[in-house]
Amino acid sequence: MLPGPFYIYKCPNCGNLLQKGSILSGNTFYSILYSDGKRIGSMLPEFPEITKCNKCDNIFWLSKSVEIGTYELGGKKNSKKWENADWLVSLGIDDYFKALDSGIAKNKQEELYIRQRIWYLYNDRVRDGQDQFVDEKDEIRWRENCFELISLLDQSDLNQKIIVAEIYRNLGDFENCIKIIQSIDNDDFNWIKDKLINECNRKNKHVIVLYNRRLRLFGKL
Repeated sequence: MLPGPFYIYKCPNCGNLLQKGSILSGNTFYSILYSDGKRIGSMLPEFPEITKCNKCDNIFWLSKSVEIGTYELGGKKNSKKWENADWLVSLGIDDYFKALDSGIAKNKQEELYIRQRIWYLYNDRVRDGQDQFVDEKDEIRWRENCFELISLLDQSDLNQKIIVAEIYRNLGDFENCIKIIQSIDNDDFNWIKDKLINECNRKNKHVIVLYNRRLRLFGKL
């Protein structure tokens, strides 16, 4: 992985400075691909497109905020103030729901981005060995988000169709998941189809590992 420049942004509400890293190139070595489409790997970090100001708690899109400059790793910053700029905050589940309630998503793609991150975060609890839901209310809002996410996904795109099937599996609707999976006529997806159908037959609702490059690199998978 080759790190790229650091970008400095200004909070549109209070003017607080925040900094975001970037990469010039990355790779999938030592990465794990999960059934929800999330890939986790040290050589391919993900940087948020939406964040929260550490100072005023304002949630905003980086693309709609003011980028005031950049600096290179090991280089000299253009302003002394940049040295103390806060790092971008990765939002939590409550933050994303708050963002949706505020109307920050102005189009389908923005809403899709937020709802997919909510889905990832609930699955992250499973990945981390935690309970997926805090309480019944938490599970209800997760289910509502799942159905909203399904409505936003375009099933003419085979990758998104796989995601719809996976969401139905998460919801425990194994019949619908298998129906969607079996309607995909593309050999490139057969390995994923087989894994998801197998999990449906096992009545497993939780996110699973699809591909673990960490183990494959060491000949353990």
